Amino acid sequence: MPAKKRASSALLESERHLRLFVEEVRDYAVLMLDPDGIVTSWNSGARAIKGYDSDEIVGRHFSLFYTPEDIKAGKPKRGLSTAVKKGRFDDVGIRLRKDGSRFLADVVITPIFNTRRKLLGFGKITRDISEKAAAEAKLKASESKLRSLVDTVLDTLVDGVIIIDRKGKIQLYNQSCERLFGYKCQQVVGKNVRMLMPQPTRGEHDQYLRNYQTTGIRKIIGISREVTGQRQDGSQFPMHLAVGETQQDGQPVYVGIIRDLTERNRTEEQLRQAQKMEAVGQLTGGIAHDFNNILMVILANADALLDDSELAAKESQRLEQIGKAAQRAAELTHRLLAFSRRQTLQPRSTDLNDLVEATGKLLRRTLGDDIAFKTVLAKGLRTVSIDRAQFESLLVNLCLNARDAMPGGGSLLVETRNADLDADYVKENPEVTPGPYAMLAVTDTGTGIPPEVLSRVFEPFYTTKELGKGTGLGLSMVYGFVKQSTGHIKIYSEVGKGTTIRVYLPRSEGAHEALAAESARPMPTGTERLLVVEDDAQVRHSVVEQLRSLGYRVAEASNGTAGLEAFETTTLPYDLVLTDVVMPGPLGGKQLADEVLKRWPGTPIVFMSGYTEDAVIRQGRLEPGVRLLSKPFRKRDLARIVREALDGRLGPSPATP
Repeated sequence: MPAKKRASSALLESERHLRLFVEEVRDYAVLMLDPDGIVTSWNSGARAIKGYDSDEIVGRHFSLFYTPEDIKAGKPKRGLSTAVKKGRFDDVGIRLRKDGSRFLADVVITPIFNTRRKLLGFGKITRDISEKAAAEAKLKASESKLRSLVDTVLDTLVDGVIIIDRKGKIQLYNQSCERLFGYKCQQVVGKNVRMLMPQPTRGEHDQYLRNYQTTGIRKIIGISREVTGQRQDGSQFPMHLAVGETQQDGQPVYVGIIRDLTERNRTEEQLRQAQKMEAVGQLTGGIAHDFNNILMVILANADALLDDSELAAKESQRLEQIGKAAQRAAELTHRLLAFSRRQTLQPRSTDLNDLVEATGKLLRRTLGDDIAFKTVLAKGLRTVSIDRAQFESLLVNLCLNARDAMPGGGSLLVETRNADLDADYVKENPEVTPGPYAMLAVTDTGTGIPPEVLSRVFEPFYTTKELGKGTGLGLSMVYGFVKQSTGHIKIYSEVGKGTTIRVYLPRSEGAHEALAAESARPMPTGTERLLVVEDDAQVRHSVVEQLRSLGYRVAEASNGTAGLEAFETTTLPYDLVLTDVVMPGPLGGKQLADEVLKRWPGTPIVFMSGYTEDAVIRQGRLEPGVRLLSKPFRKRDLARIVREALDGRLGPSPATP
């Protein structure tokens, strides 16, 4: 067979195969139109999609597949003209089946020209995409619901949700993440999640992901842990991260659930600090209690020897030194008790401005010429209920600390003002009760306190000063007094710029009482009959000797039970009972006092204690009518309070020296 004939035969065969192929394609409606749009051919796919048989449609205009709205709008004609002008017409729209039902069609119309560019007709391909569109719409709705879930419902449960693909690129990033990291969604979607991590994690993240995908060893996936996140501004924060794995379109995706741990960690640290301070407070309080009894004996014997008129001047000077040393030791125990909140407070309604002005006069002389001292006192300052002597000690401690922080001189500012601590402040400081306060602030321009030291400044015996230049008890006393006064203390410091310490004391109802000057009083004496009840033999002996030297007739008992027996067996009633608060046995000091007052009404009671006990105080304040001597005390304090009790007067209880 000649080559030309073979070629012609092959072409005819190829065309036949093509017609058969087109005829049998069932997923697409393939038809031919003449130049006017009349259907000239119809395949099995067209029958399947549109419902017409070939003899029902060939010879009819293709516009019968269009909706009345589209026909009225001239869409069929416009489709043909567009195809001629542009070489192709693409459209997605609603079409009609034979039964009148509608479907979503993806349509392509292509013009057919001969070699002389004469229009022979059109080829038209239609695909039913209704199911695909419905699936996409469903998927879109599902994704919308998922995003709504992630952005709203999960927002109340977690602080962030991120979905990444197998390469680490972010696919989903919820609104909480925008607040948490600072980036907007459009800034991160499609980018590698490592942008939200600090170094060195950032550089290692992709390798972790590859290792897991290669080996299946879980070092990230399925393991909850605390990690560090990095915000857009470069700041870092702790977060809890849980990563899970799922499949999407046959590919792994990873879902990260994030919780911001900043607030939790801060609260835990505050709790740990509070627990540590409480434990140290219990320890120091116990030490102070025992130490006060020892100091009581030393001071009592020093006072007894100083009363000897035949004592040589040199010996008298030595005893004075012993007394002063014991008093300094007593001041240390007093600060320990203040820190542990076991000191006895005698609060009075007070205007802090009065105390600042009175104490400021002393401070100006103490601080030195190289310290510029200034006070700024608020008008209308709220009244507070505080122990005035303790507050004065607080102010002196703060100012002396500030002075020591300015070895080359500087400025010291003491100011007062009203402050309202609201719910937002309480969130940052959970130990605070919201409400109205009066605030005292002491600000210096000194060296400042490093961050690693700042959290420890209120601990007893912690000091950054050189050996011999500080006990480390000044700020611990301040801390304890403020807490015992139901107040709040906050310290702010920056190295090289200075420090501010703010003390907040809750407002007290009622007008403040004016300050009264203490006058020197002679040591009072008497001849009444007294009973001393004290379990520490040395302390008991010292107190008995002091009272006898003042002219009183004194009996003694070693515990509460013995003290009650002394009342029951005596022929003459006792005019006053001086008893320790904490004693072994069934009758402590308070129980003894209650029994005495029940059986011998009107008997004056004076308590002694090395630290405050709930038996005679309430929340660090003496109950009404209670007289208390805080150990260690001097003979003059003992003489005064005994005389006031016998005379029926209730003066202020002596503070610890």
